[in-house]
Amino acid sequence: LNLTLAKEGLSLDSAKMLSALRRNVKQLEHLVAKVLEENTNLQTEIGMKLERREFDLWPLVESLTHDLHPVAGTASTEMINEVPEELIVYADASLLRRLFQNLIANAIKYTPRGRIVIGARELRDEGTVECWVSDNGAGIPEEFLERIFTKGETDPDDADGTGLGLAIVKTVAEAHGGKVTAESEEGVGSTFRISLPTMANAINA
Repeated sequence: LNLTLAKEGLSLDSAKMLSALRRNVKQLEHLVAKVLEENTNLQTEIGMKLERREFDLWPLVESLTHDLHPVAGTASTEMINEVPEELIVYADASLLRRLFQNLIANAIKYTPRGRIVIGARELRDEGTVECWVSDNGAGIPEEFLERIFTKGETDPDDADGTGLGLAIVKTVAEAHGGKVTAESEEGVGSTFRISLPTMANAINA
């Protein structure tokens, strides 16, 4: 081991860090493959009747931040769950999880050594629950912002992009009778907002 380290010019601490980085890269590759596999079948699933129910949103987001922590750790990105406990949403839990997974994974990708905040609140007068994923990352070019939810559109600087992630977010939100919007400034960060109808609004729609 020492001979190998000497040949590569690495200290023991550097070698440990490199080993940890390689492990995290493999975890990231596995996550990306899993997300792509799930998204490939998502259009068919959304065509079916949504399995909506009322549930607490906080545990769903907390579980996702835990699952994505190895990826965020590789990028030295901090994730903060500011969703209030016992905030009830009326949605298909599986699809809503994928929506948040895509948004958070996208934020991690463009927020190295930064901060991602996931929040939500009930807007009773409007009969909706507003959710958001905000970051202080690279931001989105203004000319690209209006096209980010279109299937097949990717960041021009992202050669490996699939163009599926944000299109899926829009599809899931609209399938629930909601909508998604984006605000961004280059060099400052981005905020994605999802508006979902409450149970009363969804049933009466």
